[in-house]
Amino acid sequence: MAKPRDREPGRAAATGQPSRYPDELVEDLVDAGSREHYADAALYDYEYRRRRADVTFYRELARRRGADRILELGAGSGRVTVPLARDGRHVVALDQSAAMLARLGDRIARLPPAAAARIAPVAGDLRTFSVSGRFPLVIAAFNVLEHLYTRGEVTACLQRVAAHLSPGGAFAFDVQLPDLAWLIRDPGKRWAKTRFTDPTTGYAMYYSTNHDYDPVSQIALIRLYYEPADDEPSPDAAAARRRRDVPHVIPRGSLGGRGGRGAPARIVKLSQRKFFPAELEALVAQAGFRMTERYGDFSFRPLDGTAESQVLVCEPTPKRRRK
Repeated sequence: MAKPRDREPGRAAATGQPSRYPDELVEDLVDAGSREHYADAALYDYEYRRRRADVTFYRELARRRGADRILELGAGSGRVTVPLARDGRHVVALDQSAAMLARLGDRIARLPPAAAARIAPVAGDLRTFSVSGRFPLVIAAFNVLEHLYTRGEVTACLQRVAAHLSPGGAFAFDVQLPDLAWLIRDPGKRWAKTRFTDPTTGYAMYYSTNHDYDPVSQIALIRLYYEPADDEPSPDAAAARRRRDVPHVIPRGSLGGRGGRGAPARIVKLSQRKFFPAELEALVAQAGFRMTERYGDFSFRPLDGTAESQVLVCEPTPKRRRK
C-alpha cells in the first residue's frame, strides 16, 4: 500500500496522462487510486485470502539470507508480515493506510505473545520513510512499487531503502509483468465479473473491472465495480456483523445508488504504474542498486514472456575504490 499522493506541480501534464481526461482530473484519479482500494481492509483481505505463493517466497528468501530483522514496505494488514513473525523474524511493518494498519493491529492482538512482540507497525510514506535501525532484508510484496508513479518517486523510495540496509543487505520486491493484451482492453466494457458475498455486510455482490491505460506515463487507472445482487444478507453474516458492530466502509468516490435491501453500489479506484523488465533494471541501476536475482514467479523460476510477475532481489552496487 502506498501513501496518499502529495501533489507534484505539473506532473499530470508532463507525464502524458490519458488525453480523454483533463490533467487536474487525472491527478485526482491517481491520488484516489493510491488509497481507495485499501480503505475497506476486511474486503481487501477477503479478496486476496487465497494469495499464498508470494508469502511462501518471502519466507524462503528470508531463510536463505538468514534475515532475522526485516523492513516490509506496504505491509498492509499483515498478510506477509504475520507468517514472517511466526517464523521468528522481527518485522517492522510500514504502511500509509490507517485502515490496513488497524487490521494489522487486530491480527497482532490474536497472535501468541512471542510472535506479536516481533511485529512493529509503523505509518510511513514510501518516498520519505525513516525508521530506526538497519535491516539485512527489505521487502515490498504484491505490487507495492506500482504506487510509485514517476521516475523521481521510484528513485526516492530506493534511496530510502538503501539508507535502511545493513552491509550485505538486499531489497526484494515484485511487480506485475505488463500484459499487452490487458493494457489495451476496451475501457468501456466490464471484465472479470464475479459474484461474491461481502464479508462485512453479508450481501451478495457482483465485482467487475475496467481501466484506462496511458502508454506514455505507463499508468493504469483501474475501476473496481461493486454492485448489489439484490439478495438479503445471509443470516450468519448478518448476525456476525451485529455481534461485531462493524459498519460497512464505503470509500470516497462511491456510487450513490443502492440495490436489494440496502447494499451500496460503488466504484473503487486503483492506480498502478506499469514497469517493463529492461526499464525496471535501469531504474534500479540508476538508484545505485544491482539486480542479483530475477524470477518470473514465486517458485524461483526464470522470468520469461509468459510470467505474470517480475520478482527482483537487488543489492547496493559496490562503490569502486579510488586508485
